[in-house]
Amino acid sequence: MGTRPGADGRLTSGAFARATGLSTKALRLYDASGLLTPAEVDPSSGYRYYAPGQVDHARRIGLLRQAGMPLARIRVLTRAEDAEAALLLGQWWSAQEEETAQRAGIVAYLRDALLERPRPAFPVHLRHAPERTLASITAHVSQQALVQTIIELRTHVREHLQQAGAVHGPEHWVLYHGVVTPDSDGPIEVCVPYEGEVTPSRRIVLRVEPSRREAVVALTAEQCRYPPILDAYATVEQWIGEHGRPDGPPREIYPVPWDERPDAGPVAEIVRPYRPAGTRGTGTRGTRTR
Repeated sequence: MGTRPGADGRLTSGAFARATGLSTKALRLYDASGLLTPAEVDPSSGYRYYAPGQVDHARRIGLLRQAGMPLARIRVLTRAEDAEAALLLGQWWSAQEEETAQRAGIVAYLRDALLERPRPAFPVHLRHAPERTLASITAHVSQQALVQTIIELRTHVREHLQQAGAVHGPEHWVLYHGVVTPDSDGPIEVCVPYEGEVTPSRRIVLRVEPSRREAVVALTAEQCRYPPILDAYATVEQWIGEHGRPDGPPREIYPVPWDERPDAGPVAEIVRPYRPAGTRGTGTRGTRTR
């Protein structure tokens, strides 16, 4: 907008932009989003004026944007007290580092595939899984929100079972009925095996997972990241392609509490139900119960 000085030492949008290093376009965006509202707007000319005390706030917003923080997250952070804002900033950056590490792992996996470099092969063990009664919730979820959504749904199912007096252990499953990527949202099904009498709810389905043959790769907490987890999935799929055919969606089974200690042993399993070559029949998702 204009560049002439405002009353009481207030800065025009042009002067404020020069003082903060922000463009007038960015200032309009921050105003529209409620992130940085001018101290005064001239009702006749529409000129925006900013108070000198807003300069540091605007510079902080600019730095957060340079770090890649979304506007919605910046709004929460800048409204918090300094100590809480510092905590929120650290939490956000930890998530960014984790996401960057995942991307780096995926890139390394793809680069090795393009160059036809040998990839690690995990041992596949076979088992006959018995029929299990499950309480589950199915949801569509983006890749970015996958882990947090799994934790929330697992907690919700366990609380429902506990309120009903049912018995369950630490085990939970995640069935992938669709692909989860930045462009595809599943769905996934989070399941908790249980014993006892339970009533379904609006979100929670009770069903029986039939007995099945499974090809399994066990992973430590360190291996549940990119690219090792991709290699584990590839190993299972390759084994099934050579010895049979899939008989149900891929799944991750977490049979014990999560433990990141180096000597903790396996905490997760990459699992695919299968039918040996030459057998008949089709897989089933399971039978609902009441």
